[in-house]
Amino acid sequence: MINWGIIGTGRIAAVFTAALCAGNSGRPLIVAGRDPERTREFAAANRIPESLVNPGALFADPRIDAVYIATPHASHAELSIAALEAGKAVLCEKPMAISEEDIDAVLATAKRTGKLFLEAFMYRWHPQTRKLVELLRKNTVGEINLIESSFGFAAKYDPKDRLFNPALGGGAIWDIGGYPLSMAMLIAAAALGEESAVPDRFVCGGVPAPGNVDLTGCAVAVWRERIVAQLACSTGATLDPTLRIHGSAGRITVPNPWVCSRTGPEEGLIRIERPDKAVEELRIPANQTSYGYEADDFARMLASGAREAVFSPFATSESRELNRLLCRWRATAVAAENPDK
Repeated sequence: MINWGIIGTGRIAAVFTAALCAGNSGRPLIVAGRDPERTREFAAANRIPESLVNPGALFADPRIDAVYIATPHASHAELSIAALEAGKAVLCEKPMAISEEDIDAVLATAKRTGKLFLEAFMYRWHPQTRKLVELLRKNTVGEINLIESSFGFAAKYDPKDRLFNPALGGGAIWDIGGYPLSMAMLIAAAALGEESAVPDRFVCGGVPAPGNVDLTGCAVAVWRERIVAQLACSTGATLDPTLRIHGSAGRITVPNPWVCSRTGPEEGLIRIERPDKAVEELRIPANQTSYGYEADDFARMLASGAREAVFSPFATSESRELNRLLCRWRATAVAAENPDK
């Protein structure tokens, strides 16, 4: 069992901590947050023995084996680098960084220190996602032609909220754009028989919100002039999350591709639809949340001495290219409000 340090006291930090407490692979030992009272309350509410307001003290604690970073996006790179430099393994919430320079700096630090660093797209660990990859590698619906993937929710505009604050990495693309894009990259890789697949073409844009952040983003990605992905994300509208994968011999649909239940295990469901209207439903059992699978796999990798994931919860190269595309997508969307920049 490994000892975790939790950085951040928000909703996702609480969800991950609950998954740790429900499992047997690790335990939360210390939480660090900006506000002393809130951090103490978070520790008490989430069964964490100790609280701090100094992340550096957490990183320096010899009892800590791994650090989970769940702060606003703009601080991910700095905290990841500091934790890696202190000799800790790092599981960092997406996005791992919000500039190409910081992306390269984080990954260079992980390589130099030899410490495990992983970006936390929790859906990648769920049995449903693994089953989906298996079906695609078996060409279950023939040659894949089109992917439709989206993630969006309607948030009330508040310039002080992290979602609309550019200083905190606000905007739909940074917050949730990585979900449809990473899913499309995973599907394309499986369909092409590769470990990871960066699109050959990526055309992107979006609608800005006040304050130099994006509200809605749309993109088209193309692989080998054969597979096309239509992608969308929004913090201004609730989008249909259903994943649709169209092939030459049918279609795969996944009603809930992100399987991000925060309270308990969530069974997966994949539908295989044939041209003759026949439908096969595959129900994929789960015994914990996506966050629990994520924590357990991270612990196994750490115990084995791994420095990065092998199965696509995230190989380093994929994480790097995904975030570079997000940088480009976000810059293009925001430029719609600032055409002279």
